[in-house]
Amino acid sequence: MKFKTWSALAAALCIAAFPGLPAVAQERTFPTKPIRMIVPFAPGGPADIVARIVADQMSHKLRQPVIVDNKAGAGGALGAEALAVAAPDGYTIGVASVSTHVVNPSCNPNLRYDPVKSFTPIAMVADMPNILVGRPGLVADFKAFREVARKQPNAGNYGTPGNCSLGHVVLEHLNHELGGHLVHVPYRGSAPAATDLVAGTLDFMSDSAALLSPYVEAGKMKALAVAWPKRLPHMPEVPTYDELGLPGMNVTIWYGLVGPANLPRAVLETYEAVIAQAMADPGLQARFEKAGMVAVQNSSSRQFGAFLSERYRKESQFIRERKMSGS
Repeated sequence: MKFKTWSALAAALCIAAFPGLPAVAQERTFPTKPIRMIVPFAPGGPADIVARIVADQMSHKLRQPVIVDNKAGAGGALGAEALAVAAPDGYTIGVASVSTHVVNPSCNPNLRYDPVKSFTPIAMVADMPNILVGRPGLVADFKAFREVARKQPNAGNYGTPGNCSLGHVVLEHLNHELGGHLVHVPYRGSAPAATDLVAGTLDFMSDSAALLSPYVEAGKMKALAVAWPKRLPHMPEVPTYDELGLPGMNVTIWYGLVGPANLPRAVLETYEAVIAQAMADPGLQARFEKAGMVAVQNSSSRQFGAFLSERYRKESQFIRERKMSGS
């Protein structure tokens, strides 16, 4: 017994003396059990794809299962509410999006969570372009779109996934910037709006490049502008909003990870390190690219938190001024 005791003590002294030894030589304090990742949208959508790709990487690096839990409803509010009231121990995290943390709270002030105070930002993980499209034959380019928008009321319309959805906010911004008179036509989802645009019932819409690019490539929609830092490789003729003199329209579709408010600092640092490693992985980047997204690298908790606060401040002010609501 004395020999075992002295051996254990000697081993401990060696670890203390050489802090550069691999971390596996030291006892892990987090995580020691499976982690739940709440996705506030249904399976199969972009948020779900992001979650499953990132969860797969995190499971390997943390050596614990990261279980995706889809909790859809109320435009993402149900899942966000569930995350906000979870225990802040690190074993429940979730996907944040422009819908759950900017648009929805701005349009619905009575939600049971605060997009800034109820969460601990961890990191932004994915981003994807937003494109403006019109039905073929209506306009040739953005200049022609501007002229249609500025005509008398009811000269043109635009479809969105619903009242106070991201598509609604984006095109309302654009309508306002141009002094336009486009008429809003809300749908229940992006797919029905896209179908009607192809059929000629709608004139314009704005949504993710991942959704709309196949229609553009098939000649069923005309791409007019893209919200992205540079032109898209598969649409080199389509200008960015920066090129068009509208930098404020660069509203992309992003996803990040957050935990409940007051995550312990050690837990947050573990997540930051693991996610940084995951985002640098070529395999993950390839899977994101296949889904029409870009893996965001070097996003810290502090940076993501500042981004969330600023986007919410800006959009909530605009939505109030325009008297937009989710009803």
